[in-house]
Amino acid sequence: MTNLRKVAHGPFAASLSIDQANDFLVWSLAVKCTAQREQLRLRCLHDAGFTRPIEQLKSEEIVLWLAKVTPPGDVAIGEPDTFGIEHATQVLAAEETERLVRFLHIEDRMSYLAAHAGARLLLGNLVDQPASALRFKSSAHGKPILVAGPGDLDFSLSHARGAVAVAAARMPVGVDIEPLREIADMDSISEIALAAEERKVLRSAPAALRSRLFLRYWTLKEAVLKAAGLGFTIPPTTVIIDPGPSPAVLSVPDALGPAEEWRLIAPAV
Repeated sequence: MTNLRKVAHGPFAASLSIDQANDFLVWSLAVKCTAQREQLRLRCLHDAGFTRPIEQLKSEEIVLWLAKVTPPGDVAIGEPDTFGIEHATQVLAAEETERLVRFLHIEDRMSYLAAHAGARLLLGNLVDQPASALRFKSSAHGKPILVAGPGDLDFSLSHARGAVAVAAARMPVGVDIEPLREIADMDSISEIALAAEERKVLRSAPAALRSRLFLRYWTLKEAVLKAAGLGFTIPPTTVIIDPGPSPAVLSVPDALGPAEEWRLIAPAV
């Protein structure tokens, strides 16, 4: 970590509104609950350092933090809703620091740092504990679980080069993000990720929208698998999604429970 601090100082991440995120990201949320989708409330957080108190989560509420991550020095000191490297590095556990310094590229280090420090600071605020004191364990399939936290509090994080997302809820929650980009070799990738009926929808979409639609499918599926805590032990082709303006889970394997208990949130394509 000392080497990182020598070359990187100051703010490196800036909170995004949902509209700002939609310009260059595809993001999706999944929760498992009995409430109807229209009863869910999404609260987007803008305090990058989580220095202000966060109102306690209600049972049908999801909090989401989206941020743009830049190379050190590209975010001006004093800009509102920014997150500093010094603050972020101070809250990581030793094993997180060890993982951080193993990344070869500074962009990957910064995204990992923002996501893991952001998750700690958000959760610490919610449970009124110092972020650096929080401890986590992994589920059988690797999902991080907060030790000694409220039994119904769940969280998820996602990071890619240039962006991070952290979500928390009082129900199983998953979040996933992908940078908006053109997908090369989409046909072969779709064979691995999409069911036959989903590939048909993708092929019928206008060519200019196909990459965004594929990323929408992918992030929706990964959000579901993260919320379930099973990851890719479940083949993504077996999670069948309606990616429309109000996305929905159409079918899932028995291990994920009833399809009608899954709720999806994503911006319109």
